Amino acid sequence: MKFLVSNWKMNGDVEFAENFFEKVNRIDTKNRVIVCPPFPLLHKFKDFSHSLGAQNCSERTSGAFTGEISPLLLKDLGCEYVIIGHSERRRMFNESDETIYKKYKTLTDLNLTPIVCIGETEEERSEWRDVLSIQLNKFKDDGNLSRAIIAYEPIWSIGTGKTPTAAEIHEVLNFIKRTTHSKCPTLYGGSVNIKNISDILRIPSIDGVLIGGASLKIEEFSEMVRCSVC
Repeated sequence: MKFLVSNWKMNGDVEFAENFFEKVNRIDTKNRVIVCPPFPLLHKFKDFSHSLGAQNCSERTSGAFTGEISPLLLKDLGCEYVIIGHSERRRMFNESDETIYKKYKTLTDLNLTPIVCIGETEEERSEWRDVLSIQLNKFKDDGNLSRAIIAYEPIWSIGTGKTPTAAEIHEVLNFIKRTTHSKCPTLYGGSVNIKNISDILRIPSIDGVLIGGASLKIEEFSEMVRCSVC
């Protein structure tokens, strides 16, 4: 089984969500498909045959935090997974490793599965081991890490059409597994599309993919879900 995670980011509307549901809901697959739409569209996936996830959450479950999203509410809406630590949250919203770890702790306490994103910039590419080690530092000795998913997203690859080689991805994912001493699934994200998904999913160390822009093309994403290699 492989994980195919669809991250819509801040895209889509009610009509798109309804079309996506209709097309993807009826696809039979042995893999775990996880769809992560924007918060206001989560309710459109009631009775979805695949899994539902959210793109972020607060580290707190309730309180006077205007504009934040409680993981308890996400659970009530049917979410099983929550993406945390995405590079856009780190860069644009200044989320720290400490904040991301707090979210992870809250989610695992609620029996929700965190999808923890890590990755390096183009400038950090030659020092990726050091960068990832820092991002993984708080997680590596956590006893609950086997209940999480780690997604490696090289920031220089996201939305650029550039992807690391299969050998490079394999090296990084093996490094993550060794560093964390964990059997938690490890995914690759970064310009995954219909043209390269089969080759990526053949990499021995990979447990799935985190798909961004390509998952907004319903027919293309449907083909990825049906992919026999997947």
